[in-house]
Parts: sequence; structure tokens; C-alpha cells
Amino acid sequence: MKIKGPQLINDLQPMQLRDVFEADDFVLNACEVAGSALTNETLDKLRIYEARVKDCSFANTDLVNVDFMDVIFENCDFSNAILDRGSIHRVVFNNCRMTGTNFKNTSFGNVEFNECKGYLLNFIESKFEAFITNKGTMENTQFFQCNLKSAEFVGSNLNNLEIFETSLKNSDISKSTFEHITIDKKDLVGCKVSSQQAIQFASLMGLNVVD
Repeated sequence: MKIKGPQLINDLQPMQLRDVFEADDFVLNACEVAGSALTNETLDKLRIYEARVKDCSFANTDLVNVDFMDVIFENCDFSNAILDRGSIHRVVFNNCRMTGTNFKNTSFGNVEFNECKGYLLNFIESKFEAFITNKGTMENTQFFQCNLKSAEFVGSNLNNLEIFETSLKNSDISKSTFEHITIDKKDLVGCKVSSQQAIQFASLMGLNVVD
């Protein structure tokens, strides 16, 4: 799957996350942010455009209605953050921590999770188009009533993934691993799986596979 990556200018201005409180409409634009924190806050409509954000923390922060476009997040902590009703497009998350992060009614387009540590993630009534997880963890994660138009899970730990009323048609999990997944048979139709995974799914569905 081809992903449209973030489009950044060469001359990014240094800023800190808390500068957003002094900016018009809570906007950080064309900037580079490093070693900053925005934790235990409630902030409606945070906007970050054309930015590189590195070694920053958004832990335990309510960030409803976020708008991230053309952003690279590196080594950032989104643990227990709430990013409901957000718009996240042409964004890359590299080696980010996402324990207990919530995404409800959030739109993802051309988004990559690379080597991210995602435990107990909640994706609820969210939309995904061109979404990739690469060499990370999405253990004990839930997708509920989501629209996955095209998603690819590569080299990721999907153990105890829970899929409810979310079709995996046109999605690819063949290169990832799991011991157990909760999913309805109808939501597997059209999903690309490996031969080993097919045997696992057959077992989960009560089938006895013989040679």
C-alpha cells in the first residue's frame, strides 16, 4: 500500500507545545517541537500543521477535535490521551507510546504507526483510509463500528485484538501475529490472511483442521 507522507517545508521554526496557548486558534504551524510536554490538560481543537514533533508528551490530555496534518511525531507519549472527533491526515507516528489512547469518531487518512507501543487502544466509530501499522504492538486493542477502507498491519503484535461490527475487507493482517483475536465471521470476509492465520481462525471458529 502506498501512503502519502507528510509534506514539510525545510525551514521549520522551533517552538514548544505550550506556545499553542499564545497562538491564534490553538495552532502550531511550520514548526519543530522537541522535548516539550502538554500533559493533564483539556484542550479543544488543537491544530498542528507541517511540523516535526519529537520527544514530547501528551499523556493524560483531553485533545478532542484535534486536527493534525503533515506531521511527524517521533518518540512521543500519547498514553491515556483522548483524541476523539479528530482529523489525522498525512501523519507518521514513529516509536510513540499509545497505552490506553482513545480515538472516537476520528478520521485517519494516509497515517503510519511505525514501531509504536499501542496497548488498550480504543478506535470507536472511526474512519480509516490508507492506514499502516509497521513493526509495532496493538495488543488488547479494540475496533468498534469502524470503517476500514484500506488498512495494512505489518510485523505487528495483534494479540487479543477485538473487532466489533468492523469489516476487514481489503485489509491485510497476513504479516502480523496473534494468539487470539475476537471477530465475527462476517467481518473477516475479504481480509488478507496467511495460511497459518487461516488455520488459527478456523480453530477459533470451532473447526477441526486435518491434513
